[in-house]
Amino acid sequence: MSKLSHAALPQPRTISIRGLSIGLASLIVFSLLYVLVVREYQVEGNLTTSGSTTANEFDVLVIADPSDFDARTNTMNVLFEFIINDPDLLDDGERLSQGIRVTIFASDGVHEVRFAEGEPIGNADFEIRVEGEVYAYPLDTYSGFLGVVIETFERGAGGINETTGSVQPALNIAGSISGWDIQADIEAADGQPLAIINLNRAFSTKAFAVVLLGMAISVVVLAFIAALLTVSNRRRFEVALLTWNGAILFALPLLRTYLPGSPPIGAAIDIYIYLWVFVFAVISLVVMVIAWSEQRKADLLDERIRLGGQ
Repeated sequence: MSKLSHAALPQPRTISIRGLSIGLASLIVFSLLYVLVVREYQVEGNLTTSGSTTANEFDVLVIADPSDFDARTNTMNVLFEFIINDPDLLDDGERLSQGIRVTIFASDGVHEVRFAEGEPIGNADFEIRVEGEVYAYPLDTYSGFLGVVIETFERGAGGINETTGSVQPALNIAGSISGWDIQADIEAADGQPLAIINLNRAFSTKAFAVVLLGMAISVVVLAFIAALLTVSNRRRFEVALLTWNGAILFALPLLRTYLPGSPPIGAAIDIYIYLWVFVFAVISLVVMVIAWSEQRKADLLDERIRLGGQ
């Protein structure tokens, strides 16, 4: 059977050893990638701490729990929990025997919370700004620090709070943030605990972004190849090809909204990848329209010649 007759009447391809090997290798690679992504995926992210989290002798344990992070504004919400370890700071119950002033030194400035004498010690929630650049998505990293100083105070004449002593704090980092890996290094600075905090996007987030970018690139490359084959008359134009190229222009912006973390427009992925993907999608559509116009023109000329010869 000739190649022409085989193309006109295609037959089922035989399954070869080479085809089975390629299929099996592809399945193994996909399985490894799937297991790697699923194994590294955690809903709450990872938290890694190093250094001494508590002092040998401390009066108050401060537990900093990062609960949320907004990369667009570089702000991290941290819930501070205070646990009294020195019984002299409490009365016979759970109330403070003297006022306590907690000062949080952070990368964006100073935050302060006070607990008056006779009141139970509670929690405090602060919004802390860290340093980083979201436009480097998905490889963006952020860093900041937390330092704690605790003092006792009493209300003096005229309502002025007067410091009466210092309290030895200990600092611990707990909790996690969805989609982020946190590295906290705790050390002592002038006898007070200091935590250096670094945030990185989780592996699963990076992998998901890379897969979506790969999908966008693959679809546009196929469309561009189909357009080149059509305009060079190696393939016959079909209306479905033009519809497909047009649909890609609407699908690409939608596909970008699926990127985890919703990076802002103008991020690094746009400058290096997504802008050019969109450009090639437009070029593919234009080339396909040119191919349609040229082939349609040839068909009309051929039809006119045939009609003229009758």
